[in-house]
Amino acid sequence: MVSEHDRRELYEAAEQAWGPAPAGTLMELLPPAGWGDLVRAGDLALFRSELRGEMAELRGEMAELRGELRGEMAGLRGELGGKIDAVRSELDGKIAAQLPRLVAVNIASMIGVAGLVLTAARFA
Repeated sequence: MVSEHDRRELYEAAEQAWGPAPAGTLMELLPPAGWGDLVRAGDLALFRSELRGEMAELRGEMAELRGELRGEMAGLRGELGGKIDAVRSELDGKIAAQLPRLVAVNIASMIGVAGLVLTAARFA
């Protein structure tokens, strides 16, 4: 790798051999780093097209995964909906079965309270 010291020595040698203007022009034409660090426009275009291809592939895979996820979610909603309906109807049945007992207990409680009130009224 060429250091700044090496570049300065080259400039001084070119300045002694050709003069300051041609030496300055030479230094402006040379890249600030090695030639291996430079990228050509063709390389960038190739990289861009490869990147676009990979991005299109990823978009396709993501769309496929999104479709699979939507399908699975719809399946889960269907399963849960059926189970929720089954539990709801089972609970409705149990509540309907307990309702007559609840009414009978409430009537008996009201008769008992009324009897207590009448008894309390007689002793008062």
